[in-house]
Amino acid sequence: MGGALQLEFFTSNGFQRQRCRTCQAHFWALAEQKLCGDAPCVEYSFLGAPLFDRPLGLSEMREAFLVFFEAKGHTRVERAPVVARWRDDIYLTIASIAVFQPHVTSGLARPPANPLAISQPCIRLNDLESVGRSGRHLTSFEMMAHHAFNSADDEIYWQDRTVELCHELYTGLGIPAEGLTYKENPWVGGGNGGEALEVLAGGLELATLVFMDLAEDPQGNIKLKGSRFRRMTRAIVDTGYGLERMVWASQGTGTIYEAVFPAAVELLTHEAGLADKLGQAGALIAENARVCGLLSIDYGTDLSNLREQVLARLHAAGHELTLEELCSTIEPLEKAFIVADHSRTLAFMFGDGVVPSNVRAGYLARMVLRRTLLLLRDLGIPEALPQVIGQHIDELAPTYPELAEQRVHILELVALESERFDATLERGRRTVQRTLAAGDISAERLVELYDSQGLPPAVVAEFAAEQGATVAVPDGFMALVAERHSAATAPTSKAEAEKLPPTELVFYDDMAAREFDANVTWADGAAVALDRTLFYPEGGGQPADSGTLRWESGEARVVDVQMRGEAAVHTLEGDAPPVGATVRGAIDGGRRDALSQHHTATHVIGAAARRTLGPHVWQAGARKATGSARLDITHHRRLDRTAVTALEHEANSIVRGDHPVEARFATREAADAQYGVTLYQGGAPNYRDVRVVEIPGIDAQACAGTHVASTGALQAIKVLRTERIQDGVERIEFSAGKAAVAAAQAERELLEQAAAALGVPLEQVADAASKLMDERKELRTRVTTLEKELAESRAGELAAERIGSVNLYINDCGDAPLAEMQELARRLSASGDALVLLATRTAGKGHVMAVRGGKVEVDCSALAGAAAKAAGGSGGGAPTHAKGAVPTDRAGEALEALVTAARKALEK
Repeated sequence: MGGALQLEFFTSNGFQRQRCRTCQAHFWALAEQKLCGDAPCVEYSFLGAPLFDRPLGLSEMREAFLVFFEAKGHTRVERAPVVARWRDDIYLTIASIAVFQPHVTSGLARPPANPLAISQPCIRLNDLESVGRSGRHLTSFEMMAHHAFNSADDEIYWQDRTVELCHELYTGLGIPAEGLTYKENPWVGGGNGGEALEVLAGGLELATLVFMDLAEDPQGNIKLKGSRFRRMTRAIVDTGYGLERMVWASQGTGTIYEAVFPAAVELLTHEAGLADKLGQAGALIAENARVCGLLSIDYGTDLSNLREQVLARLHAAGHELTLEELCSTIEPLEKAFIVADHSRTLAFMFGDGVVPSNVRAGYLARMVLRRTLLLLRDLGIPEALPQVIGQHIDELAPTYPELAEQRVHILELVALESERFDATLERGRRTVQRTLAAGDISAERLVELYDSQGLPPAVVAEFAAEQGATVAVPDGFMALVAERHSAATAPTSKAEAEKLPPTELVFYDDMAAREFDANVTWADGAAVALDRTLFYPEGGGQPADSGTLRWESGEARVVDVQMRGEAAVHTLEGDAPPVGATVRGAIDGGRRDALSQHHTATHVIGAAARRTLGPHVWQAGARKATGSARLDITHHRRLDRTAVTALEHEANSIVRGDHPVEARFATREAADAQYGVTLYQGGAPNYRDVRVVEIPGIDAQACAGTHVASTGALQAIKVLRTERIQDGVERIEFSAGKAAVAAAQAERELLEQAAAALGVPLEQVADAASKLMDERKELRTRVTTLEKELAESRAGELAAERIGSVNLYINDCGDAPLAEMQELARRLSASGDALVLLATRTAGKGHVMAVRGGKVEVDCSALAGAAAKAAGGSGGGAPTHAKGAVPTDRAGEALEALVTAARKALEK
């Protein structure tokens, strides 16, 4: 892909195509100029000299943009969440076009309007560690955009009109036409690409105009930025106007943070005692931003070099200060700027339903929050985060009232995660001590400590310093970690060996039908495809139907059904009918009914969870079976008995309401417009038409599964158990219909058995069991005391065999409990110069044990493992303590082998 981007707009309006002497890029400008107008080729010239007619805040600038494009025939559309639930390749919404990829850009769905204008909150964490110190980087930002989706039968507008609209917008806001430069820079992203123009003024990139007409294709004939592409049938105008950058350019403040977050910056600097420093540091901050622009600062930039360049420029401008004074002034302010940015990011993340965890978007949210907490600790205001986030919510509420509605939930998450981080730091100090004992802490180990223990590298370095050790923290560490966790692994599709004839899925027409006639269109061994079927193929967490196929000369049982392309392939037990044969199919009605009940119950449980726990609940996985089902949901707390009772009560209230369960097909754009992204609890389907299963007023999901006709058909729902399967994800296992009744009866039977065993009425079982447990604990304490006394007595009776500098203790403990043997070994090895070898027989097994003191250099794991193996058993453990299990009658033999091996090791 090459050649000039020749536009009628440029040539007719006197723009000249020129080449930058520094970066060699081509650009268009009215006046002849040597440089492209982009940093680092030029300096920022707008600092202290705003580009626009008047200063504008976020709300004013956003509204000015949207109103302008509405007047130009665009429809304003609502934002999408910052968590990209409709995508399987990214976790966070990183651009406005991401909202429409891949379903709209691929042509599977129509856009919600055409053309459209949007202001989309986005989150990008690849520049995480440039935030604050560069003066311009942000983790959350709004990408304002106007999009036009052109096709052969629906041409909206293309390159000339795009540039014309952009030019009219900026000149209307007060930028002189000669102050605008359009730099050519092709763009790729999200599987698409195209020619592009960067819109520059005052050294700042204000917008990017992308003309997306390429799709990534390994066999494509167009090369662009290292990848191959093919020309699409659609031509998409993909623009991105930086709301925050435009606000900054309109105000000309020293950094973007002062323009975008004035209230948050004021709050933080006041609370941290930095207000006077901020007021006095205007020139320093602005000069720092200018130098950062010249350096194109990224997470690999050498900060010491950056500060020295800033200092040199300040000296040239007549400012007298040392490098130490510069750093002590700028660095605390940079931390305040970072907190102002990160806290808004957290408000959007938590408000849009991200639950902190160790995976996916939850991992990224936790990373941002913990970094923020550490910075607040450095600023001396560790408790300030809720106040700062609350202020952001208040400012965003007029535009995004949904964040205000989630205020309590957002702040609850902040408080909970802050407590968890405190606990992590408590454990972390001990973890670092153990890690240092095993050797130095490398960069790779730093990543491991962060991923597995949640310990930020700065904290590791701090704890290591307490032990007199030094840990080098790589610059850009957090940004690299964020990049590693920002992209999802998209599912891969298996190449099909052959294209099979499509199968009509007639169960969608009549869920009650149980028999059907069809023709065999393909056969291969025990597998056949039919032209139509009532058998549900496995999918969406629902197993396949089973049943029988009969034909003129035979019969076979259907044991599995899978979709292969558009064909339903039925796997049979026995011989398969030939291609062309007419078959009579019959599904197992009882199995279908049970699966349908549990699929509908899954939707009901999800709806009940959102009603009782909060709208942040999102499906993280599901599986249906005939006797039970499970639903994994995102939630930040363990589900206690109170929560489970409330959820179960709500679910059964929905069941008793006997609400209709309606299913229909809708176009993707119609479904999106009516229900939004909450429709895609199980992931967004990659189809032009979406099957919507709705319980009106309660739940609506894109779902291809089988369902009952109304919630009353579920009869009842019984929650069987819950468990935390990973941090931030709770699993709910439940039964519906006859299985729920059976589960309740089984619980009643167990309760009656317990009452009989305890000799009390049903209503007293809990108290009696609690009393029994208390008595058991008391007896266990007495037994432990007795075991210690017996071990002490036995230890006093044993004589040691001296081998070199080691006291060797050998004892066959008969049938002593393992706990007594362990206590005996602990006591005897406490001197440090002892090796203890013991045997016992308990719980139907023989046991040998080897325990050494710290001064003895033998491998107990090797000794115990070899001795146990010699006696027909197995064993192992740590070098300092190990044990083996053997047949009861060979415990003595194992002890003899252990003693022989130990003496041999000690006499070396």
